[in-house]
Amino acid sequence: MNEKNLKIVALFIVLILPVFFLLVFKPLSKIPRPKAPHKMFATGVKEIINDKGDKVMDSTYHVIPNFKLQTQSGDSLELDSLYGNIYVADFFFATCPGICPKMSNSLERVQEAFVKDRNFRIVSFSVDPARDTLQALRRYADDHNAIPGKWYFLRSSKETIFKLARDGFFITAKDDEDGGPEAFIHSEKLVLVDQVGNIRVTTAGLIPIG
Repeated sequence: MNEKNLKIVALFIVLILPVFFLLVFKPLSKIPRPKAPHKMFATGVKEIINDKGDKVMDSTYHVIPNFKLQTQSGDSLELDSLYGNIYVADFFFATCPGICPKMSNSLERVQEAFVKDRNFRIVSFSVDPARDTLQALRRYADDHNAIPGKWYFLRSSKETIFKLARDGFFITAKDDEDGGPEAFIHSEKLVLVDQVGNIRVTTAGLIPIG
């Protein structure tokens, strides 16, 4: 198993199997290494040359599309710039009274677990850009000890964010027409994206670790 797949496996364990943190007290040599989670959302097939030099047909998979967004520091970030990194994405809004703070607390623990990994990122997309100003996002990032360059809080137009959620990550983010001006319907899931932009895991946003 190569280094990139090992990173995916490790992050998969953090996201899906909290019991891993109980196993670390045992000798690591006794812990079996699971396979990396499979890529999701196949789009077709293509001809490739395998390691033996033979032409074979291989599946192609959905790739997160490139969008340009604004970070909590005021800089711009293109999602294509994340290629080469493994990252976890979620959708939130800073004034959310329910699930968002709990999801962000979980991601804070994930950040701590992978703080030394130079090729790991967390990307949080605001579904409420009108209220999630740069100042609000910076304050929210500080509240969750987000490390600049490691954990990005991103904003753009509401239409862009909703389209990215729907067509990029295949999860829900939209206005709640019955809930008032501050109500949004957004997925409570975290999405694990590999180093080439393929989705590997979509899972519940609460991670009972630590």
